[in-house]
Formats: sequence, C-alpha cells, structure tokens
Amino acid sequence: MLRSRLGPILFFTLAGCSSASEPVAPLPTTSAALNSDDVVMIRAADHGIKVKGQGVLDLGGPTADATFEFVAEQKSNGRVKGHFRMTRPRGAFVVDFTGRVTCVTTDPAFPGRARIGGVVTRNSSTDPAFLTENHEVGDDVWFRVQDGSVGGGAVDASTTYGFKPTLVNTSAEYCALPFDGLPWWNPASIFPLKEGAIRLKD
Repeated sequence: MLRSRLGPILFFTLAGCSSASEPVAPLPTTSAALNSDDVVMIRAADHGIKVKGQGVLDLGGPTADATFEFVAEQKSNGRVKGHFRMTRPRGAFVVDFTGRVTCVTTDPAFPGRARIGGVVTRNSSTDPAFLTENHEVGDDVWFRVQDGSVGGGAVDASTTYGFKPTLVNTSAEYCALPFDGLPWWNPASIFPLKEGAIRLKD
C-alpha cells in the first residue's frame, strides 16, 4: 500500500529511462484502498511530473473490478523512476501484470490526464490470452490515467493495460501519442475508480 506523505517520487518522460526497478508494494484490498485524503503529492524544486494512485477500477460488473497501484516521478533532467501493478479477473482466469515505468506525458489542454509507459517485470496471469509473446517479461506495456480533482469535474479513472499492437508497438510511441480526439483519448475505454485515488502534479 502506498504510504501518505511520501517524499518526492521520480516521474517519467519519453526521453527518460531508469535502469533499476522499484520494489513493488502489495496490491490493496478493496477495504484497504486509498481515499483521496491519503494521497499526498509534494512539489519538488525542479517541477517534474509526479503521479501516483491506488485503488479499485469499476470495469462494469459485480465481479469485474481491477485492483491497481502505481507510483512514478520524472525530474526536469529526464530521470524516470516508478512501478505499477494491476490484477483483474477475466472469466475463470486472472490477468496480473507488474511493470517498471519508462515514460510519462501529460495533456497541456486538460490538466489531470497522463499517459504512462513501461516494461513488464512480472506476468502472473493465468489467462492464455495474456500469455503470448507480446506479454513476456521485458515487453512494453502502457496505460493512461485521469486525476479528476484537476480535470474540470471529471472523475479519477484509469485504463487497463495495453500491449502491442494496440495503437502502437512501444511504450515510447504510446507516450508520444496526441491527447485530443479518438482513438487517442477514448472515454469509453477508461474506467472510473470505485475506491482509491489518482493524483497528478506537474
């Protein structure tokens, strides 16, 4: 679980990359997910990008929730650091990925929107659809998030994880995508949080 009042966390850019992976905290249970008061962002002197979140995504069904956590930071010098994990049921199977952040971009027109890219560091899935050559350790993975507290009435939300060839083939290409219009920012494919919070500051 993410602790409140964390020190500055390094966030990602398209040009930045971190060679060491972060330790991955246990995923929260439904009852342990953060509320908005638990997520505290601290602005560093260099005004880098900072985003983190934890909680439960509402995928549209009573047993279709996804539990997630992520933390990332990018300094103005391009240094990137962070990790993420999401697990969700898919029929009789489980989709469960852990990854290391390699890039992040934010939307200048709509504060609170961010794209996050990285690489798979562990695939604990049991679903055969997520055990292909596109889902192995070292493969690229990406997702996007929305901090509703600065989004003009929007809600905190996240997508599930994407892999090649969904829109692009690499995390770097994903972070470089434009934010405006379909399919670059598709409201139908981003899910509101049932519990927890996502906070972004840049």
